[in-house]
Amino acid sequence: MHEKNKGEVVYTLKDTVKLTGLSVDLIRLYEKEFNLQIQRTEGGHRRYNKQNIDLLTEIKKRIQEQNWSYKMINQWLQGEIVPETVEVQSNLEKKVQSLEEKVQELLNRSEKDEHFQLALIQRLDEQGSLIKKLTEKLDHQDKYIENNLEKRDEKLTSAIREISDTKKLIAAAQENLDSKPKGFWSKIFGG
Repeated sequence: MHEKNKGEVVYTLKDTVKLTGLSVDLIRLYEKEFNLQIQRTEGGHRRYNKQNIDLLTEIKKRIQEQNWSYKMINQWLQGEIVPETVEVQSNLEKKVQSLEEKVQELLNRSEKDEHFQLALIQRLDEQGSLIKKLTEKLDHQDKYIENNLEKRDEKLTSAIREISDTKKLIAAAQENLDSKPKGFWSKIFGG
């Protein structure tokens, strides 16, 4: 820190870095980008006054905290932008950004829903295919059982006929025996 002949305090680049929180490179960039008039010593060293430091601090605030572009800073320095309109614009930009984020979130959710629906459709197709195979298998088993039942029914009917025919033959043989005259032995044994 140095004092100029009129009692005005001036600061070195190193002091200005400490006061503004900006790096040397950023201070030099702001000087060049925003055409800031900085005093120099006879040896060419920069000297910053209180207004320079306040202006650098305000530029830093607008860029880092309020998201102003370099173009907006230049317009503001030339008196073309009123800070209140920039604040309104900044609020609108934040709302637009928030809406864009919500739209992106909805698109992502929609994409996830679409993937889920496609997976669900694929799963349903697989289930449909499995059901079709099981139905075909059940139809085949039904036909097999039906054929076996028919064969069983035929065998049972045939067995019943044979039993019935056998009973008739036995009954006829019994009748034939009963109608024959009794032989010698039958008379003796009482048959």
